Amino acid sequence: MKKYRLQLNAQQREAVGRISGATLLLAVPGSGKTTVVICRIAYMIRMKKIPPESILTLTFSKAGARDLSRRYLKIFGEKGAEGLRFSTIHSFTLSVIRHYERLYHRRAFQIVENTGSIIRELFQELFKSYPAENDIVDIVSAITYCKNMLLSEEEIGEMKVGDVDFPKLFKAYEAYKRRHHLMDFDDMLKYAWLLLKKNPELLKVFTSQYKYINIDEAQDTSKIQYEIIRLLSGEDGNVFMVGDEDQSIYGFRGAYPDGLLSFKETYPHGEVLLMETNHRSTQEIVNAANRFIRLNKERYVKNMRTDNEKGVPAVHEYVKSVEDQYWFILKSVKNEGKETAVLYRNNESVIPLVDLFEREGVPYAVKEHNPLFFTHFIVQDIRSFAALAADPSDFETFEKIYYKMNCNISRKNVLEAGKLSESGQDVFEALLSLDEIPEWLVEKVENIRAAFKRLASMSAQEGLDFIVWNMGYREHLDYRVSCGYREEQLNQKLDILKTLAGRESTMNAFLKRLDVLQEALRGSALHQKADVTFSTIHSSKGLEFEKVFIIDAVEGEFPSMAALDDSEEGRRLFCEEVRLFYVGVTRARRELEFISVGKKNSRHNRRPVSQFVRVFLGEKAPEAARKKITGGVIGETSKAQGKGFGIFDVSIVRKAELKEVDCSAYVPGAAVTHQGFGEGIILEMKKDMATIDFEGCGRKKLNIKVCVTNKIIRLQD
Repeated sequence: MKKYRLQLNAQQREAVGRISGATLLLAVPGSGKTTVVICRIAYMIRMKKIPPESILTLTFSKAGARDLSRRYLKIFGEKGAEGLRFSTIHSFTLSVIRHYERLYHRRAFQIVENTGSIIRELFQELFKSYPAENDIVDIVSAITYCKNMLLSEEEIGEMKVGDVDFPKLFKAYEAYKRRHHLMDFDDMLKYAWLLLKKNPELLKVFTSQYKYINIDEAQDTSKIQYEIIRLLSGEDGNVFMVGDEDQSIYGFRGAYPDGLLSFKETYPHGEVLLMETNHRSTQEIVNAANRFIRLNKERYVKNMRTDNEKGVPAVHEYVKSVEDQYWFILKSVKNEGKETAVLYRNNESVIPLVDLFEREGVPYAVKEHNPLFFTHFIVQDIRSFAALAADPSDFETFEKIYYKMNCNISRKNVLEAGKLSESGQDVFEALLSLDEIPEWLVEKVENIRAAFKRLASMSAQEGLDFIVWNMGYREHLDYRVSCGYREEQLNQKLDILKTLAGRESTMNAFLKRLDVLQEALRGSALHQKADVTFSTIHSSKGLEFEKVFIIDAVEGEFPSMAALDDSEEGRRLFCEEVRLFYVGVTRARRELEFISVGKKNSRHNRRPVSQFVRVFLGEKAPEAARKKITGGVIGETSKAQGKGFGIFDVSIVRKAELKEVDCSAYVPGAAVTHQGFGEGIILEMKKDMATIDFEGCGRKKLNIKVCVTNKIIRLQD
């Protein structure tokens, strides 16, 4: 490879030279796996005289396929590359379906152009309500997960997406497609798999043509995709898989790392090779990341190393407030002028950053942001509360939120008041004019009417807190949690809103700013010339930066509450979030910095530092982190014990099973510990609702039954 100015180490050369049989190449971050893939293809064509049209290279994304093709042609040129195929697996399965049509003179199903529009139509038909955009995205994601994981009807029946009856909607969606002779993007995978299984002649067409199969980013491959690859390659076929189970982070799309972990079971005569040299990061970053990933036991034994300089240790910076965090990043970007990335676990973490950088006129780029935050029901509800405070005669807005005020106003009351109300009349006045309104409801309506009057004159931040804690909205959110939403995800959205509200003087200015930010984020990709890139860790995969900040690494958020749940599902989510953190820290070439809000070594910070940060920095031993992790290390034990991700993933919420838990000890005066809020004292109990004074973050109203059931609160010893 010297002719092409490529220097390969011993492990890379071994991988390039292994052509026959099944091979799994495990490549640590920054080890040059793309270089190895294209060098191996060139070696096959130029040295082994293998016809290029007999080589099929599959990868997860269109961008990945384009990048492989572009890099191959750039280094080795077009000569001898005629017939070489780089493809996504979806594109390949479509070619299988089209070949079936020609071979058997049959017409396959038509491909759905817009799945979301069908879901929206069915949602309205089934549930008589209009779904938000984020609901549609979550439902489509859940459907993708079901199909890629080959879930059974029983497993699908147990799934919950927010408070939607997902099994009912899924069944209606499948029936709709059958009636209209349609298949969606993920149906192509299963349809092609079944065609190849049932039609030996069709399978032979592809196995005869493609004698050599390369799989790039194999850790992102789903269960159904592995089945297709197994059919194409056979037990002793020439299949070359490149990936790293330590970087499998797309469980919500159906990524199935067990396909790598069970490689030797699928291909008994196959061989597992390693590429353990990181060419990207400093020794300090590589050594810390190598220690950290050992939190997971369900993995192959690998020891990442580097020949790069030692570098500086990762830094853990503490700031006084969330707002200080954003200003700290802004000043660092302006003063240092380095190629910098700010990485975060949750998509909406970028919104306060974009707001501040826009205000200060500092260029930035955002990697693949989808501004669904602005259509979330919490954001829409806050808008509605503010709109009704500004115009108490807005009956249409009142209809959207009357049941979210904890007033026990019935639908019947609302309809009757609507009939009686005159144009411009206060909706609360209309309610109070009803003939048979009970006395207890009169008091509630008068109180909420007074609350709306107060809200109209409040500042943005004061008004937001007032809506949540004094107008019954917190109780509505607790109800949502009991229906399946995750409490920490709802609280994250409220925190974002509170930060943004703190930068505006009035509620009206705050709401207008949300509109401006929504538009800014839609066009954020246009900021090309910028020193700083904002990205979720998921979207940063495959990228690298001179300096990386990781923000919002908070216990209960990263790892999430669901990942801390003492269940098989929780343990597997925890393993995936360990891998996600590992991917994040290995994006840094020279500098890595974590930012936390609070005081160092304090037990009472409102946003407790993630155990991941503490383990990475050596402040906490890995053994002291989550102990109940499934599986064993391949290479240390006979084989992996894991069974995949189960039926729920990071973005799909399971329904809280409100068992008959014993909450009798949760009484005023009892000391409790909450996973997110820390230690506190119960001040008041009303049925299942507890008012708790937490040392680090003040008073909170929580549904104690939901918290106990989901194991996010406990009595102090």
